[in-house]
Amino acid sequence: MTKFLDRNGLVLRRSTTVCQKPPADYIEKILKFFVYVRSLRERFKYPDNCIIACDETAIWYDALSNSTLAAKGSKEVAVRSTGHSKNRITVMLSAKGDGTKLKPYILLPRKRAMPDLVAKYGGRVVMTFEGTNWMNQELTEDYLSKVIGFPMFTPNRLLVWDSFKCHISEATKKAMKRLKVHSAVIPGGCTGFVQAPDVCWNKPFKDVYTKCYDEWLESGKQDFTAGGNPKAAPLEEIVRWVIRAWDSLSPSLIRDSFKACGLTNNLDQSEDDQILVFKEGKCCAGKLDDFSKMMQDRTADDNDQFSAH
Repeated sequence: MTKFLDRNGLVLRRSTTVCQKPPADYIEKILKFFVYVRSLRERFKYPDNCIIACDETAIWYDALSNSTLAAKGSKEVAVRSTGHSKNRITVMLSAKGDGTKLKPYILLPRKRAMPDLVAKYGGRVVMTFEGTNWMNQELTEDYLSKVIGFPMFTPNRLLVWDSFKCHISEATKKAMKRLKVHSAVIPGGCTGFVQAPDVCWNKPFKDVYTKCYDEWLESGKQDFTAGGNPKAAPLEEIVRWVIRAWDSLSPSLIRDSFKACGLTNNLDQSEDDQILVFKEGKCCAGKLDDFSKMMQDRTADDNDQFSAH
């Protein structure tokens, strides 16, 4: 392939992004987060199926690859699409530490419900029609009610999510208390290190979604406007792709992601070497002994800063 590109004067070009930078003291915050989660688990004895991780992720109508082929020396490279690359839906993905996947919570940018779509896929996903792509207070409470739900015969549960303002509001704390859900809030700027969806789920999920989009483009089933411009993929197709992508993630990947992020490892610290940030070359390499010492010296003050209830 490299020789072919050279013969034809082509190079692989990749789009660039401006990534969020972690805070200056992010290593200390990560260790304290682990201490808080471990302390909650020691106190409440959550089984793995009562530890839940979740994350909102954007799903774009045009699921474009971040790389393409272009002639050598090109100053600007255009990527062909249907012209709807700025349109998106939001999906909240949630799963339990035992590998169980919960229904995706999908925000569709329409204010009018689509009964046929709900009838077809309502058993696989939770769809909302609020005309917005952003989670707000009302939608956060709706998510907790419809996806997390009230436990009929289970003890307290632990929900691990990021520090988005709606996750730590007083209204959310009251809703979680009503549902018997404790909260562990990941420090700002640290989700890329210890949030299971961000670390392990999102990439394979979006890879399969992009594959579905590519297959749809190649199928020639696109509709066109009167002016000859391609229309975006129908919402029914997009919801179906979300379901297919979510189904593609194996229970073992979900289980491993919880251990990689320090959420379900044995309390005796025998599995702490499975935590990703402690591995060689990662941000907390060589800090495992520090974590063990912090567990021995933990205080209530250390724990309170992450509590959202």
